[in-house]
Amino acid sequence: MKTNGLVGIAAVALCAALTCASVAQEDIQYASDAEFASDVAYDGNGWDPYLFAGAEVTFLNVDAPTGGLITLSFSDTTAPGVSTVSFRDGDGVDQFGFAPRLWLGFQLNDRWGIVSRYWSMNETQSARPPTATPGFTPTGTNFATIEETSRARLSTLDLEGVRSISAGEWKLDASVGARHAAYSTHSEIFAFGVFTTGNFVNLTLQNGLDFEGAGVTTGLMGRRALGQRAHIFVGGRGSFLAGFSDAFGRSAGTVASSPSAPLVGAATVRRDEADATLVIWETQVGIQWDFPLSNSPATAFFRTAYEYQHWGLGILPTGGAGFGGTIGEITTNSFATAPRGPVNANLGGISIAAGFTW
Repeated sequence: MKTNGLVGIAAVALCAALTCASVAQEDIQYASDAEFASDVAYDGNGWDPYLFAGAEVTFLNVDAPTGGLITLSFSDTTAPGVSTVSFRDGDGVDQFGFAPRLWLGFQLNDRWGIVSRYWSMNETQSARPPTATPGFTPTGTNFATIEETSRARLSTLDLEGVRSISAGEWKLDASVGARHAAYSTHSEIFAFGVFTTGNFVNLTLQNGLDFEGAGVTTGLMGRRALGQRAHIFVGGRGSFLAGFSDAFGRSAGTVASSPSAPLVGAATVRRDEADATLVIWETQVGIQWDFPLSNSPATAFFRTAYEYQHWGLGILPTGGAGFGGTIGEITTNSFATAPRGPVNANLGGISIAAGFTW
């Protein structure tokens, strides 16, 4: 996949964040977001810069579509082996999954910090048999193995500058920087074996979408104390990325009905290295607890939150590839549709995090 221009976009965004860090000299009390666990950084003679790090696990319902669809049907209407099946699936992953998020940063002074953050989710979903075509009732019995498998991978990598301010009882962190992101979803329906007596099927239908890009990310996180150690926090983030996408639909296989010659075919439609965009919206609402460690300069923190993410991909439609016909006693009509235009993925659930500042 091309990367022309992506490095430049990331560099421009990062330079913007670092340039902002050289301005604004007024005295403003340091404020921490959920990743900055301690407000105490003075040693009596001035500000004492420090590192902070944390790890988080997100438990999210993942709805990550391919943007396409796969249909598969077989029909044998000749006695005694009468059987008809029809499936409509291959539209990506829709299930709960978990993913880690790691961050590492450096607080420069009471106003400015730098943070890097990485998050990655990989999910696989399988179904045997696939989802039936709505309104269709299968008939008879067949002996073939028919299954659907979908895979999704979403990841982000950020590097940004953070500006801390106070607003009444709220402490705010505004951030801007560079983000690299990847989105990949592939689906496959596979049919293999003796369908009915004397009829054999070996058919694979696939579709998928891959995106990779870079751009600008910006966020705002606020927190308010709920006592000495606890605080509530709420925040949001928006990102715009430009990049390239690959999309495809594919069908290939063999259907045989003795004594006829087998029906054999293969077709693929693709759109590679196409210009594409990605917009990501994220929000978190939760509670965090801070725990100064005895006999140590570090402070530990623990937090839990509700998290929601929306990924909107702007891509061009691609088309599809089919496999169909009648051979002997068996008929098949199957089609793998590639992404048909813009794709929207949604993730929502719980995140749990812990970390240190020192």
